[in-house]
Amino acid sequence: MNVLSLYGVILYILVLFSLSAFCIKKALNSYEEYSYCGRSLTIGFIILTYMATWIGGGTIVGLAGKTYQGGVGQYWMIAISFVVQFLFVILFLPRIRLLRQSSIAGFLALRYPDYGELIRIPAIIGILIRNVTMTGMQFGALGYMITYIFGINSNLSVLLIFITITAYTVLSGLWGVVLTDVFQGILQTTGIILLIVLTIKLSGGMDEIIRFYQTTNSESFLNILSFQANSTQVVKYILAFGIFFFMSDQADWERIYSSKTDKTAYWGFLIPLIIALITLLLPAYLGVFQRVLSLGQADSQFMIYQFIFERIDIKMAIFILIGLIAAIMSSADSFMLASGILFSNDIIKRFINKDADDKELIFWTRTFVIITGAMGFAFAINISDIIHIWLSGIGMAAVIVLPAYLLAWFSKRANSIGCLSGMGAGMLYCVFIAMELAPDDVNGILLGMAINLMITLAVSFLTGKPPASTVNQTFYWSEKFMENKINLPKKN
Repeated sequence: MNVLSLYGVILYILVLFSLSAFCIKKALNSYEEYSYCGRSLTIGFIILTYMATWIGGGTIVGLAGKTYQGGVGQYWMIAISFVVQFLFVILFLPRIRLLRQSSIAGFLALRYPDYGELIRIPAIIGILIRNVTMTGMQFGALGYMITYIFGINSNLSVLLIFITITAYTVLSGLWGVVLTDVFQGILQTTGIILLIVLTIKLSGGMDEIIRFYQTTNSESFLNILSFQANSTQVVKYILAFGIFFFMSDQADWERIYSSKTDKTAYWGFLIPLIIALITLLLPAYLGVFQRVLSLGQADSQFMIYQFIFERIDIKMAIFILIGLIAAIMSSADSFMLASGILFSNDIIKRFINKDADDKELIFWTRTFVIITGAMGFAFAINISDIIHIWLSGIGMAAVIVLPAYLLAWFSKRANSIGCLSGMGAGMLYCVFIAMELAPDDVNGILLGMAINLMITLAVSFLTGKPPASTVNQTFYWSEKFMENKINLPKKN
């Protein structure tokens, strides 16, 4: 079994490198091609690359583990991010396209340009925390898998993953990521569908699953609206972790910028959001259905892998295994590349060498992809709860960046010194979280954001009001948006 699994994984990796290598010549034509596909991505590519990025292996394994332990209502821990992103699409995406901004840091620099656009630095730090923890989450999920299958040291497993993903990601930039995402997106979707169908079949069918939960007086496990929390806790969770997605991820901003047309950017984001909410139900119910097979006795971290390699046909098992690996790879590469592009465009180009040519910018993008992967590796070997690291990354990024982002859209009074002060306080608070001097739970994240917001507003009101021309760069109801009649693009 292990030998066949190894051959299957090697073949899959060779296909990834072949697809990425196929794009090298096109990608290296310019930095614009390497980082943004020459702003020419069509709706098919956009939809599939979003799907491959959003439903990562860490999400599948982590969510299935959570629902195995606490019921299908745990679905909303992750689904709330997609629900909030519907508002991001409707409220902000058309305006972001009009501004022609490819990064959150660049957007903030439009609104808070003082001190040589220093606002980019804390913004980048917050975004990198999110990207690195997301990368670590994926590495950790795949590390569990390789350790279980091949019995090798978990740290060595994560190291091999880091080397593989980094190598094919740096080859051809976003072109390579998008093309491999198309391939991997098909694999991961097929794999997860097969996994849940086989789970239901081997559990004796839906009637047997329902009977199991009735017998154990735990029907709430099957209720998707069973939150195991009161309404106050739900609202707090949405404010602490869901509201981050009013800003969305850096990788999403790059794909919005890379879309060929405004219509492609809009519908290419909205359609996969709907698909993702539906697809996310599969790992959510998978964990609940797996509980019937194991009678609740399996380790939630290895529950899926035990099922794959102990209960189903070897050929089917290898295909599903590769589907799970594809889900992990396709998510990690996007966050690593987003970090590399952010570093080259918002640090190197803006602060270190404003005359950097395409070759130099591609070099620095590749370099920071490797650095991001290395940091993700460090996170992965020190985590035991995949969902916890996902939430921690979102929470800390929100503490640092989110108040300044929302004020850029909706405040005429916030200024550069105020936001820099608030973001500085947010970064200090995150240091306290890392040192375990401040909590990283819902209340802790809300407190951190409140501190940032209060300091930002206090300093802004005590200092000079920003010029109207600066405010109107991003103000939600500014004339530039009204004159261009920002509306929802219509689908043909």
